[in-house]
Amino acid sequence: MSPEEIAERLVKVAKHNEAVHRHNATIDRKIERLKQAMVELTSLQAELDSLRTNKLEHGGENVWKGNVYREHKRKVGYVEDDVKGLSSLMEDAFEDYSNTIRRLRAEKQSYWII
Repeated sequence: MSPEEIAERLVKVAKHNEAVHRHNATIDRKIERLKQAMVELTSLQAELDSLRTNKLEHGGENVWKGNVYREHKRKVGYVEDDVKGLSSLMEDAFEDYSNTIRRLRAEKQSYWII
């Protein structure tokens, strides 16, 4: 290779590597945001898991009058269902974020060597 061809090749490699660097930096920023969202989801999941609806029962049927206790138990059941549903949605989101991170890592490009 002549010196001109080597210089031309060096310029081409430098331009390619600069484009790869920008592309990979964009992916790294996306991955970082997803990781932060996963940390927040984990924190929210821990908070959700700490909810104990059985504490809402307050002494049982003897303390309540009429249908109030049964109505209360029914509403507690709704809350429990909502907590389970929300927990499931959070698990799905966590899995989606993990899959997206894997996909983004696979999209990273390689640098050229001279």
